[in-house]
Amino acid sequence: MRRLVLLSALFMLLGMTKSYSQVEIMSNMVLNKEFVSDKDIYSTFTEGVVHYEAQIMYIYGEVFVTSQMPDSANHKMPTFRSSYLLPIYSQYKKNAGKVHENYDGEMYLFLNIKFDAKKTYQKLWEQLSPYNELLTYRTGNQWHDGKVRIVFVGNAPMRILQQERVSFAAAQGTIADLEKNYDSKVMPFIGIDFQNDLSWNGVGKMPFDQFMKFKEVITKAHEQGKKVRVYNCPNEENIWDVMVTSGVDLVNCSEPQAFSTFLKSKK
Repeated sequence: MRRLVLLSALFMLLGMTKSYSQVEIMSNMVLNKEFVSDKDIYSTFTEGVVHYEAQIMYIYGEVFVTSQMPDSANHKMPTFRSSYLLPIYSQYKKNAGKVHENYDGEMYLFLNIKFDAKKTYQKLWEQLSPYNELLTYRTGNQWHDGKVRIVFVGNAPMRILQQERVSFAAAQGTIADLEKNYDSKVMPFIGIDFQNDLSWNGVGKMPFDQFMKFKEVITKAHEQGKKVRVYNCPNEENIWDVMVTSGVDLVNCSEPQAFSTFLKSKK
């Protein structure tokens, strides 16, 4: 009986190992689902999620994952360190230098600073410094290529990113920033707000003239060595199909399982 139990446990372990190794990585999706606890990220590692967007806020000496100021000091909001940094670093060490064992590319962590960009940046640098082997960062004119790149969206402290001797983060620009042609190391992404930058509402086919303007933006970004990310995007296959077909590099999504099903149907 004992031998049977041990064999059953062994087969279960082998089955779990096989399922982990067969996870299909979704390298063109950014998960923008808000975490409410320190444990939320762990399930996404086995869903093929590679890139994440988080709303963060500096509150009384700590960086929390939230888009809203809490009502009291007794809130239970997770911190950036506990809900993202430590789990990702744990994966990195477990997989011998890769966050995902079957993905060799760079992970992007998009951070939307909701309050006090300068203090948020300083606190993040304090927390990230012990894990610099994991990160892509700049010291003077030299870049260290890591497995995780921090990208500020929205209220990005561009002066700090460009002028500080050490910079651990990059910025996501807007369509207007294409005319400024920032260094693609400092600004590796151009963000397109689906709701505000596109006239198409996602129903039916995108009108041809709009599609050509959309393609023009993507082409120009790629010529500058930048990737394109579309955010505020409804979770609809018709929209995902246009994004992927047009050459968008990353699409925001809050339903990874649905996006995985969509990718499989495209194959």
